[in-house]
Amino acid sequence: MWTKRNTSFGLTLVAALSILSEGCCGGSSNNSMSPAQAQAVTDQVVQALTESLGNALQSTAATGTRPSLSAAVGSLSWDTSSGCTSTSSGENCNWPISLMGDPCTGPAGGTISVTGDIDGTLNNSGAGSVTGQFTITPTNCSVSNLIINGDPSISVGGQIAFTANITPTFPITFTETGGITYGPNPKGSCQLNATYTINSLSSCTVSGTVCGQSVSGSC
Repeated sequence: MWTKRNTSFGLTLVAALSILSEGCCGGSSNNSMSPAQAQAVTDQVVQALTESLGNALQSTAATGTRPSLSAAVGSLSWDTSSGCTSTSSGENCNWPISLMGDPCTGPAGGTISVTGDIDGTLNNSGAGSVTGQFTITPTNCSVSNLIINGDPSISVGGQIAFTANITPTFPITFTETGGITYGPNPKGSCQLNATYTINSLSSCTVSGTVCGQSVSGSC
């Protein structure tokens, strides 16, 4: 027979299981990055990539301001003084990318580095393509009250096609993948999966997910 004593024990057991459930999967132990923090991580990665391209392609303005990613891509210069070699059928080009220890934007400092290269060919009519592959590594990088590190790194890659007279074909897309760790509060590790879409030499947008949060905006 179910007695009053048994009923009290049953209610106590349900309450205890509820508390354990909250401690396990929600409440104060939630380690999810906020949407604003995810967006800040994306902005930091885009900024580092843009600066690395600006340095390699000499697209940074004399004022020292950072160009947009679309402007940096538009600064590809197909001549023998900029990493290109003439051939009988056109040009072969390679631009090494190396940005080491770029300061992060958060108050706790840290750095973010970019390595990789852009390489490809043009024929004598000015048509062809280049491929870019970049590895981005944050090291104790302060972003929106978080410290992020590569887990092991972030990869960005894409291709730019050109029609005759070195005219880029739009849209140009770059894909961002890889992983990071972050902390101290919240603390965890997560994956990045975003796309940069360059629709013109003055328009670039980013979309996708970072650490489970949707991101968007300009790049």
